[in-house]
Amino acid sequence: MAGFPPPYCVRVSARAKNVIIKLIPDQGIEVVLPKGIDQSEVPGFLERRREWIEEGIKKLEEKGLSLSPPDLILPDVIYFSATGEEYTIRRVRNHKSGLRLRKNVDRLLISGKDWTDENELSVLRAFVRNQAKVFLVKELQKISHDLNLPFNKVFIRSQRKRWGSCSVKGNINLNLKLMFLPYQLVHYVLVHELCHTVHLNHSAKYWRLVKMVEPDVERLEKELSGAGKLVPAWINF
Repeated sequence: MAGFPPPYCVRVSARAKNVIIKLIPDQGIEVVLPKGIDQSEVPGFLERRREWIEEGIKKLEEKGLSLSPPDLILPDVIYFSATGEEYTIRRVRNHKSGLRLRKNVDRLLISGKDWTDENELSVLRAFVRNQAKVFLVKELQKISHDLNLPFNKVFIRSQRKRWGSCSVKGNINLNLKLMFLPYQLVHYVLVHELCHTVHLNHSAKYWRLVKMVEPDVERLEKELSGAGKLVPAWINF
């Protein structure tokens, strides 16, 4: 492989006991170092794992993936599978300073004097977050009431790996990217987190409680594990 090693980033972790090398699609190579390891040693670590790294990159490429971040391609349409709503985006340049996004039924109007792709990405993310706050919170409240599984607070976040989580205080975090998943999977995630308000673990008792509401747990878990591909690339930038 020419130009070895590929670009990488280094993270120091107090919890790490050994050097860990991760190949992360669309992000690159992450090297996790225990405290006390000199970062100048990283190229040597990578060279010693060269065969493993090159084999990992080859497997990613066979799946159509890459370590390199994809180019940012902003959408012309936003479709929320969770609600079935679709919004067509229209962009208008005018003489007004600042960037505005207005929703009119099934259309989004983005307007301003001048803006960058990063500016537009920011307002689109804010739109998704607002829609998620309205829909996901309402659904969580409804399911909570129906199942008699109360929670404390709910927060809408943008997380790369977790669809949701529940704290010991009964606070539930929901990933705004759930908006791009079919409603059945969204419903399952909400049930999953509400059941954690009773059992803050994945014990047999916890899964029995989940199955009382969602008997087809195995299928839903399998579909959820691959649901990341349903999320548009632009929202992950």
